[in-house]
Amino acid sequence: MITFRPTLTSKFIRIKSTIAAVLAAGIFFLLTPSIFGATENEVLPFHKGERLEFNVYFEFILGGHASMAIEETVDFDGNTAFHFVSKARSAKAVDFFYKVRDRVESWWDVDGRFSRRFSKKLREGKHKYDREVNYFPENNYAIAVDRKKKNVPDTLSLQSSVQDVLSAFYKTRTYELKVGEVVGIVTEDDGKIYELQVHVLRKEQVEVAAGTFDCFVVEPRLKTSGLFRKQGQMEIWLTDDERPVLMKSRLYFGRVWAKLQKYDLGEE
Repeated sequence: MITFRPTLTSKFIRIKSTIAAVLAAGIFFLLTPSIFGATENEVLPFHKGERLEFNVYFEFILGGHASMAIEETVDFDGNTAFHFVSKARSAKAVDFFYKVRDRVESWWDVDGRFSRRFSKKLREGKHKYDREVNYFPENNYAIAVDRKKKNVPDTLSLQSSVQDVLSAFYKTRTYELKVGEVVGIVTEDDGKIYELQVHVLRKEQVEVAAGTFDCFVVEPRLKTSGLFRKQGQMEIWLTDDERPVLMKSRLYFGRVWAKLQKYDLGEE
């Protein structure tokens, strides 16, 4: 009998899936009004020009780089919106095995604090995937165009305004976190609605390349099938003003870390 063991390449492919979920903002922190009573701050804790840059590791091996930025403020159909952009790319040494160049964008209504448009362009090895969604919460529907469905427009039913997988991260940062609380969050992703519970576990000081920070440690738990429930456990370290500085995902073949290297808070 021949036993096949995971190669470095196959392991990285699985690691990349985790990196995409974590840093393309992947699927932690998704919004609907909290069902657990968390308080939302009136003043937004982030501004145009904010930029966060991470290194992503499998154990101690550098696997890639990622960034999250608020590129600009735009007029979106008469509404003021932030333009969020997340990028993920594999390290040069990894490009030889599995080249990654991902770009995820969101246009977020500043006053309503929900997503107006979402765009995802993934380039991972030989895999290419494009998706764009325009949300019309006032009319309870969204229109999605998906490369997998030959770019044929698909109408989605919405019960209320929602977040996409990138804007959801920023929305969660608007809540006042307290140890022991659970924040209930829902988002639209690939035509499905996911419910997530963000458990605020403890406070802890952590040191990364960008500095030393006092943080809340939170754990997102999906109530449906997905990465966090099926493949491992994730913890995120958020500063008191709720910027992420460290993320850890524990999988059966090892741990993936995303560590903040540098940041710019942007305009006040």
